[in-house]
Formats: sequence, C-alpha cells, structure tokens
Amino acid sequence: MRETGKPEAGKPGAGTPEAGTSEMGGSEAGSAVEAGVEDLAQAADRLFYAMRRSRAATVGQSGVGLSMSQLALLDPLARDAEGDGLPVGRLAAAAEVSVPTATRMLQQLEAKGVITRRRSPQDERQVLVRLTEEGAERLTAMRTELRARQYGALSQFTPQERRTLAAQLHRLTGMISATIPGAPGTPGAP
Repeated sequence: MRETGKPEAGKPGAGTPEAGTSEMGGSEAGSAVEAGVEDLAQAADRLFYAMRRSRAATVGQSGVGLSMSQLALLDPLARDAEGDGLPVGRLAAAAEVSVPTATRMLQQLEAKGVITRRRSPQDERQVLVRLTEEGAERLTAMRTELRARQYGALSQFTPQERRTLAAQLHRLTGMISATIPGAPGTPGAP
C-alpha cells in the first residue's frame, strides 16, 4: 500500500472502489441486490412479452375469430355460464378497458352471435351480458388452443419444477399487484 492508504496498481483491490462500496457510492451488497432485482425484472418482462406473442400467434392462426382483447372481455362470462349474466362494468374492469370500449366490443360480439345483452330486471340501467352457445363453443376452442401451446412449453419442466415455478409466479403476481395503487388488497383499495 502507498502512504495514501490506497492499494498500489497491480495489487489486490487496485482500481476498484473501497471494499463495501460501489462506483455509485452504494454498498456492494446493495448493488448485488439491485442487479438481482434488475435481472428478475427483465426476465419477468421477457416472460410477459413471450406470453403475449405466443397468445397473439395462437389467435392469428386460429379460425375461432376472437381477439385477445375480446377473450379478456369474455373470460368472466365463461365462469358465469349458469348465471343471469354479468354487467358490462364488471366485464370492462376484468378486461382493464373503459366501459365505452367494452360496450363497443360487446356490440361487435353480439353482431357475431357470441353474446347476448339484455337489461337487468332488477335495475333497468344495467345491461347484463351472457355467452351464447356458439360464443361458449368459440371461447372454449380458443382457450383449448392457447392451453395446448402453453402445455407444450411448460411440460418441459419436471413436476417439481412446475410446482415450484407456479408457487413463485403466484407470489410474484401478488407482489406486483400490491404495487398498484387502489388494487384489491392494497391500502386505499375499495
């Protein structure tokens, strides 16, 4: 070491920041955590975009004739098959679109025979939406095609890897959802 207290060139520690700090002034441990978080965020982004591309490719190659936006709008109806229908506002919220956008999409789907719309007997201001038999068949066919593509990729994991990955993805989904202001389960949510 030189008298300045800094390592000499060619010696361990030369040309590097002081032990425990990074070039940016943070600790090495903090930088490692930040790098790990950044790597994970990038991997999550790549997964999200790969899933979107896969779904878009499935929709594009499918003869079902439903877009991904329409699928998102119709998905809650599949779970309500035996119900009286769902209000447009709930479908819009599930698809993360505005009510006017959902209404336009539903008008198109009604013209194609995929859904029916009717006024609620309890509240004339509310419009309830139901899948038609043809709509249910088309939605089932599209979901089957999407799942087949996903199964082809996900079946490459061992059963234990699938369980572990599923648990971690559920956990990650919860963590990310918790960062959304007003999302269910977050402070200030309705």
